[in-house]
Amino acid sequence: MIDIAPRAMTSLSSVETLMHRLLGRGPVADAARYHLAAGGGRVRAEIALAASAALGIDREASLACAAVTELLHNASLVHDDLQDGDQMRRGRPAVWVRYDKSTAISAGDLLISAGYAALAHHPDPAAAIAMTHEAVAATTRGQADDIAAEQAMFEDYVRIATAKSGPLLALPMRLVLLAGGVPGDAEAARTARSLALAYQIIDDLVDRVPDRQRGVMNVCHVLEAEGRAPEAAAALAVSRARDALDLARDEAARLPVGAGAAYLELAARLWHRLPETVDAR
Repeated sequence: MIDIAPRAMTSLSSVETLMHRLLGRGPVADAARYHLAAGGGRVRAEIALAASAALGIDREASLACAAVTELLHNASLVHDDLQDGDQMRRGRPAVWVRYDKSTAISAGDLLISAGYAALAHHPDPAAAIAMTHEAVAATTRGQADDIAAEQAMFEDYVRIATAKSGPLLALPMRLVLLAGGVPGDAEAARTARSLALAYQIIDDLVDRVPDRQRGVMNVCHVLEAEGRAPEAAAALAVSRARDALDLARDEAARLPVGAGAAYLELAARLWHRLPETVDAR
């Protein structure tokens, strides 16, 4: 058990430096760096860094928890773009378009390997590796279910949406709690599942029309298939997102010593996206 005392938050730039160092050199590393250079919110890193600061986790462990989750998340994006045939990522050509499919697979694999390398700096690397594998395995199952889904019910949608994003959204907090030897693992998992569901619903509301054209699963189409009119389906989707955000806030508030502050901030950002989504429809 560590002595819990607030410390200065490690910077995101330090996380970026570590990620790039772990990738090494060569053509595949260049492709991975191309993807990272496109940006992204680094939400998972922020969760890890904020929780580490709240719990007094040392800098090396804090960086490890932040870097592994960002590397794994970005690996999933590289592979998802290839699997889904998405040609653009963050306003620029996806890795498989900019390079080729084989390079994209290898770049994603390298990002995964680099993530596990970051765990060498976790104070309990054996437990951290097992925890990380659990999250990766759950994420890959969710992705496989998403690809295979055809006529899904809303319960199926919830299961798939939370499985695809929830584990890697919970992982930074779980790793930090593990580093500090403090409780809260179950609360972190429930918070992340609720945030993942809300995020996916909001994303689906925005992409309702293009998703229909592409034939991909969307919460509005799922609810319409259950017999609801389009307007009623969209309204119910918004209601479900609000319920999920309420649950996420409740669970995040239970995390020790304010460690869930970044989750609460994310929930607030998602909540403020909802009125805009409703007005647009």
